[in-house]
Amino acid sequence: MEADRLFDLFHSEAFSELPLTFAQGRHGCAPNLSAAPWGRAHDLGYIFYYPTYFAQARIELRHHLIGIEYEPGVVRVQLGSGLSLDRIVKSRSFYFVPAGSTIEVRKENACEYVLITLDPERSASLLPELEAFGMLENVIDDRISDAAFRFRRDLLRDGAADDSVQELVRTVIDVLRRGPGDIGAGSERARISSLRLKRALDYIGRHYSKKISVEEIAAAVGGISAFHFAHVFRSSLGQAPHQYVLEHKLHRARTLLIETQGDIAGIAYAVGFSSQAHMTEAFSRRMGVTPAQLRRAAEMLVPGRSATSLAFAGPHGMA
Repeated sequence: MEADRLFDLFHSEAFSELPLTFAQGRHGCAPNLSAAPWGRAHDLGYIFYYPTYFAQARIELRHHLIGIEYEPGVVRVQLGSGLSLDRIVKSRSFYFVPAGSTIEVRKENACEYVLITLDPERSASLLPELEAFGMLENVIDDRISDAAFRFRRDLLRDGAADDSVQELVRTVIDVLRRGPGDIGAGSERARISSLRLKRALDYIGRHYSKKISVEEIAAAVGGISAFHFAHVFRSSLGQAPHQYVLEHKLHRARTLLIETQGDIAGIAYAVGFSSQAHMTEAFSRRMGVTPAQLRRAAEMLVPGRSATSLAFAGPHGMA
């Protein structure tokens, strides 16, 4: 099947896009959830990868939707006719939204994530438990996050991830088979408000290229000690402040590698690494690829490319 036809099939089968009611005009915002730079069909639905995007969309789900977050952040979510609320999303967490739901989402900061859809008819025999599922969010499962990181590594290394796509979908199915009663979110203790967290993330976003301390971030938040801030930050996002700063450097470097032709050494210095070697070591340790390997994958991952230029493939068999 040709790529553009597959993209149309995703539109018609997985979800329909509805007019947005959230405020418009976010710079760098993906026009909709289907504007992914990479997508592929699997036996039960589709998988889409978003490396650097803001996401803003209002959709009516015709497939079940599973989202896996590589990075933490703040997301504004409205489910159905309910209230529009800011939700703090943990690193390495996943969420589930059942088919038939209407959901509106806006990510407050650019986050890397992957979406998996499951056709209710195709998945019914494998996952009859899904009929009992409502929305799940901020669920931490090491099997899913580990499979998601292997999928990303394989995709960025050579642009092909057939085996790891199947592994990731199988892992998601295995976890969902446990049923909603056995799948729970992490502890809600020692959380920070979304407003305070936004202040912290905004401060890091402005100063990440310099050496910043926990004390400085806590002072920008206001009314909280550095010790307590570090504790609630990690509890809320699943990362310590210094880990988030490093991940933000890598995110910004990844964006520049994908979207620009700047030399790798210059990008390393621009985002606050002491050398190209230091950035390469961090990339290899955190992402399983080097900056040069990611740059080679940029042809596939550049935002704004048309669907016909993407690396789509037809369904692959799953044992």
